Amino acid sequence: MKGLQATLVVFRFELQRTLTPARLAYGAGLALFPALVTLLMRTAGGGQLDAEMILFVLIPEVVCVLGLLLWAAPAVHAELEGRTWIYLAVRPGGRTAVLWGKYLTAVAWTAVTAWIGLTLALLVLQPSDAGRLWGVMAVLVLLSCLTYGALYSLLGTIFLKRAMSICVFHALVLELVVGLIPAVINQFTVQYHLRCLLAIWIRWKKSPGEMQSWYGSAPAWQHVALLLAAVMVLMAIAGVILRYRELIRSEDA
Repeated sequence: MKGLQATLVVFRFELQRTLTPARLAYGAGLALFPALVTLLMRTAGGGQLDAEMILFVLIPEVVCVLGLLLWAAPAVHAELEGRTWIYLAVRPGGRTAVLWGKYLTAVAWTAVTAWIGLTLALLVLQPSDAGRLWGVMAVLVLLSCLTYGALYSLLGTIFLKRAMSICVFHALVLELVVGLIPAVINQFTVQYHLRCLLAIWIRWKKSPGEMQSWYGSAPAWQHVALLLAAVMVLMAIAGVILRYRELIRSEDA
């Protein structure tokens, strides 16, 4: 119970601390990005756009990843740079509370930004099933933020100073390239499971061979369970690393 209270304290504190003009401007830019891109595509294309795939690429993949690169990846290193880690480390449960509190802050900020961006993009696209599409994408946004946030929190805990670079490499190479390979290896990416959930919930009508190759045959609950299990495993590993690893600033070494 004390650990939960400490985590919520960190969560509230981080939310208040992040209400700065620069961070709010960054969030506003991310929220407007999908609408601007879809507006340009609609103006240039002039025809019917594939709203489902456009929104999937722009929001659960691009907006969520960019938001979490700012919030989750540098979370631990920011405490080291701010010379506050030594005070947090000596408090009972302080390390775990900071890890989870910052993780929840990253998820909350990114999810809200993505939901706003989703709403604006749908106003531009104006699909016939806008309400159902918003609901599907909103759930995918939440799952994307939870999973990518946990992964980037772990990478930020392991690599510290190079966290941003490693997370960008993961997003561009592992998720973008490996995730698009129609083979078993793409099942180890977050994108694959989100893409499968989109295909199931939207009820895409594809050929059996294409569905098996790109989206698999597993039910939706299995993809959701795997993503949530990945969150718990990744955060547990990050917590163990923080508990037993000695973290110091380079100039203090």
